[in-house]
Amino acid sequence: MKLIGTYLSPYARRVAAALISRGLPFEHEAVNGYREFEIASRYNPVAKVPSLVLDDGEVLIDSTAILDYLNELTPAAPLIPAGSRARRTTLKLAAIGYGVYEQATSLSFRGREVPETEAKRWKAQILGGLRALDEAARDGGPLRATPLDAAAITAIVAVEYLARTNPDLEALPAIPALAALAAGYRDAPPFALTRAAA
Repeated sequence: MKLIGTYLSPYARRVAAALISRGLPFEHEAVNGYREFEIASRYNPVAKVPSLVLDDGEVLIDSTAILDYLNELTPAAPLIPAGSRARRTTLKLAAIGYGVYEQATSLSFRGREVPETEAKRWKAQILGGLRALDEAARDGGPLRATPLDAAAITAIVAVEYLARTNPDLEALPAIPALAALAAGYRDAPPFALTRAAA
């Protein structure tokens, strides 16, 4: 398999972290969808990353769809647990983390160009999502399950992405359980091997 997308993208990074966490070998082509539009568009018609090229040449797009496929490959250690309630919880928490990525990206790239009310709304969405993830990261919470599932991987990447793109938010004091979870896995291979250079 080949993963297309730079680890500066939290979407590509969460896929890479999932692959590494399950011991699935892959090649990595660090394509930036913004700067390398033509290359990215070879894999995805809307030139977004990540894309995952399977060994038979099929190309999967969108990190959520890719994680769903990887889940099929790892039934003994699922990224998305079976069972309706556990599955719904994991998907909900992963969607919250994904939403944090989206709003953090908007704030980072467009925060100075939009009315203050818009930027304020994005900040509120980020903090609301982080607080929900923090609740789930407390002892015994669903983000504490092992092995790490799609929700926990997404949440940990969200914490690091936010610290990188919007350090002025200083969100960590408001999310102690989530911050501790992210710190605990900082040097684990799924995150250490996918951390973009400064």
